[in-house]
Amino acid sequence: MENGISKPRKKLLTALSLTAVAGAGVFAASAFSSSYQPQGLAEHVPGQIVVKFRDAIGRNAQATVYSNLLNQLGSNSVLSVKPLVTDDDYQVIRLARDGDLKKAIRTLTQEKSVEIAEPNFIYRISDAGVPNDTDFAKTWGMKNTGQADSGGQEGIPGADVNVLPLWQQGFTGSRNVLVAVIDTGVQWDHPDLEANIFTNPGEAGELANNQKDDDNNGFVDDVHGWNFVNNTALSSDDHDHGTHVSGTIGGVGNNGTGVAGVNWEVSILPVKFLDASGGGTLQGAIDSINYARLMKAQIMSNSWGGGGYSAALEKAIEATRDAGIVFVAAAGNESNNNDSNPTYPATYPIENIISVAATDNRDGIASFSNYGARAVHVAAPGVKVYSTTKDGRYDTFSGTSMATPHVSGIAALLLSIHPEWSFEEIKTRLIRTSDPVAGLKRKVLAKGRVNTYNALNNIVPPSNEPDESLWKDEAMVVESEHPYKEKLNQEFVISHPGAKFIRVHFERIDVESRFDFVKVESMNGNVVEDISGVRSDYMTDYVEGDQLKIRLKTDNSVNAYGFKIDKIQYIE
Repeated sequence: MENGISKPRKKLLTALSLTAVAGAGVFAASAFSSSYQPQGLAEHVPGQIVVKFRDAIGRNAQATVYSNLLNQLGSNSVLSVKPLVTDDDYQVIRLARDGDLKKAIRTLTQEKSVEIAEPNFIYRISDAGVPNDTDFAKTWGMKNTGQADSGGQEGIPGADVNVLPLWQQGFTGSRNVLVAVIDTGVQWDHPDLEANIFTNPGEAGELANNQKDDDNNGFVDDVHGWNFVNNTALSSDDHDHGTHVSGTIGGVGNNGTGVAGVNWEVSILPVKFLDASGGGTLQGAIDSINYARLMKAQIMSNSWGGGGYSAALEKAIEATRDAGIVFVAAAGNESNNNDSNPTYPATYPIENIISVAATDNRDGIASFSNYGARAVHVAAPGVKVYSTTKDGRYDTFSGTSMATPHVSGIAALLLSIHPEWSFEEIKTRLIRTSDPVAGLKRKVLAKGRVNTYNALNNIVPPSNEPDESLWKDEAMVVESEHPYKEKLNQEFVISHPGAKFIRVHFERIDVESRFDFVKVESMNGNVVEDISGVRSDYMTDYVEGDQLKIRLKTDNSVNAYGFKIDKIQYIE
């Protein structure tokens, strides 16, 4: 023993001569297979394979194996073969090209003298994948360890987009993926964004700022996108919003400063149609979408909304669908049910739109977030989100605007790994593979919060939810005083004898936001929902059993409408 390690046995092959291998006899590969099944995507040393020969295999047999490998890959395909320090039954093969790895493993596993052939996998400490960016811990939406947000609310570990497992595998994005940020512009030279800002090769370098449309796309000197507010190439941010969105999508990761976006590498195309006040026009929105499509963006991130239904805007988005583009849109911040009261552009019935609600660091839906069990597709972190702002700074914002870039970023990361995936594939995976969250079951189609790792690997979490088709209606009116009184802690018991599950439908809720609450509780006092602000046409989550309680709690000011229940639903 030396240093606690047994000395290796006498080596059968101390340094295999590639010349000798090339001259060894060759026999046809047998149908015998080793126990190893090639994996390929797991992180490994490029071009390296660990091989274990079966017991009592001599040097000549090993040489024959390697000769067969050279015949399959080419005479210059193997750079070296060396045994492990501690066991000469294992060899490490170094190939000239990592692209030959799978073929080499297939060839080796067909040899009856080979027991194991697999990539030289890379292992890391458990914190691997956590970037060294100084403020990364503030971005709870990327990695929630239970840290408090900027308002002091402690989070729930895991209430994040679960992107670290992909980073740990080396999947950190690609500048081949172009994301159009249609917003207030983006600060081009922000230290955490500059490397990821798209540069138009047809207008850059010596061609930049020459007052010519060098790439003949109709826009003069559009080196870094376009400004449709002033119709110029100056698409930098004069507000903060677009820069904040961009940091979540693609803040440069592991650069020792600031934050890390979902993608450490990506190409962000600034498309500005919102001005310094945050407002823009239908004309600007359509021009922005058309320009991003012209520039061949694969993803459009749209953290904006308002106005009414527009046939012209709908047609512009339909053109992005026809081009195969992922169109991610904020669900809106009015605490509105988008199923019954559509918000645009998020609620256009266009297949490539992914509508996004906002969650907090405890997986609760944000009090301001719009929702809709049919019209809002997924939920993502959107409360007290820390990201980049103009002038090289950082700040914390809230809104479905902040949830949207999490989803845009995930779509970009997935496309960097699987560029062949369609918008249908990405949208379906994000919905089906979301982590189930009790408070989101009736709020978004996904019934939970997006999970990047699940989406990549098509992991659909199990669900114990009752079948929606089994719910039955019963008309029932229960309502508070209108207006309600101050300092209330009032209970209303709702029941349907013999029911296994029960829930209520509110025709209207209108209480002082953040100060007065309508709570849905089980009979033992567990709070199922805690509602504040304004809701209409709102179905609650369910309670197991045939009874539940509605509790109205108010403070000593602002006597608003209260609530009115117009029906219940139950499953027997």
